[in-house]
Amino acid sequence: MPQLTVKGLPDGDNGRALVRLNHKHRDGIERYGIARMTNLANQKSLIVLVLGHDAEDAVFMPYDIRTMLDVSKGGNLNFSIRRVRFLGRLLWYINSPDPAVHIPAWIAVIGLVLAIVGVVAGIIPLICPQGG
Repeated sequence: MPQLTVKGLPDGDNGRALVRLNHKHRDGIERYGIARMTNLANQKSLIVLVLGHDAEDAVFMPYDIRTMLDVSKGGNLNFSIRRVRFLGRLLWYINSPDPAVHIPAWIAVIGLVLAIVGVVAGIIPLICPQGG
């Protein structure tokens, strides 16, 4: 697995919960892909949004992600990364610390639950008709 120098995010990415990683180290994960990144030194892992970067010798991540993976800025990270499936992406969306991500995700989940309740409420009279 790759071992890269850990750096902070570029200025334009301040406040965003993402990891910037050269495509060479992304194991086929597309731009804006959601992946599980694991620090192989301590087995701490986290589901992250992955974007690209030109540097092949560094991984760029914000303070919060560095803290959760227990790595320091300027240190080296020996890691593995793998794509997550639908449930993993859903968990990332609803658990993201970024309000621009998790608020719409929660609205969508609540809307889905209400739609299911509506369908069930609409089917009940068809299944159990009242005698008349």
